[in-house]
Amino acid sequence: MMTYTFSEYGKERLIIYEVNGSTDMKVLMKANKYHMIAITSGEMVIDVNFRIFHLRKHSSLLISSGETIREISTSADMRGYHIIYSPEFQTEMRTTRKSPISLQLKKEYPHQEFTESEFELIKSSIKRIIYYINNPGHLYQSILIKNEFFSMQLNISDKRRKQHGSMMTDNASHQEVIRERFKNLVEGHSDKQHNVSWYANAMFISPDYLSKIIREYDGTSARAWINASIIEKAKFLMLQSDLTLKDISDKLNFPDQSSFGRFFKNNTGQSPKDYRKDMNGEKL
Repeated sequence: MMTYTFSEYGKERLIIYEVNGSTDMKVLMKANKYHMIAITSGEMVIDVNFRIFHLRKHSSLLISSGETIREISTSADMRGYHIIYSPEFQTEMRTTRKSPISLQLKKEYPHQEFTESEFELIKSSIKRIIYYINNPGHLYQSILIKNEFFSMQLNISDKRRKQHGSMMTDNASHQEVIRERFKNLVEGHSDKQHNVSWYANAMFISPDYLSKIIREYDGTSARAWINASIIEKAKFLMLQSDLTLKDISDKLNFPDQSSFGRFFKNNTGQSPKDYRKDMNGEKL
């Protein structure tokens, strides 16, 4: 596996891996950087934030900072590129103001499939970035790398907008944008943040207004959305045989194991111990 690293100001800004394999990994990793995967042949199946993505030849996937990767499997003939870049590098790419609808599309459709000619543009940008990484003496290396990276992002965004933009419009209501932002925040932060007020503050609205919008959307509460996400993550963690219930309660930011147990039983009707026994027969 070949690796190419672009460093600037003494920090790693961008890393490109040429990947291949047959790989099957059960992982539980929270990304603290951005990841982009581009598949040139074969297939990959990856679980990100409890969503299963099937990547095939001429497709890409964006994994945002803060998202959780759980499981990866690839075919023997899988080939492609895995690009990792820092949040600071991503921020520098935002040279134009994105509309709320573009941000929604990016969150809702991180997986994108391309025609052969469309994917060639993506692959060409990656190859040029690798070329400039390998030529650190170039006077304008940093600028050229960032320009190529930005061009690649624009081509992906253009395809995403053309394919999925009809499902959303720039006239999407303020309430719809809030619901999508809340949904994405819950997916990324419910393991640490349990209070509605935290999510409301992150969106610069009041907890009452957020609760009102969510209740109008599906008849339930913002609190229920958060609880459902915590329970889903708890059930996954309980499948990890090396984690004790104390470990799980810590990972989900409960003050103690008893608090976690009461929360789980109130929301599922079962104690964590009984649920774990029913699922995999583990002896605790």
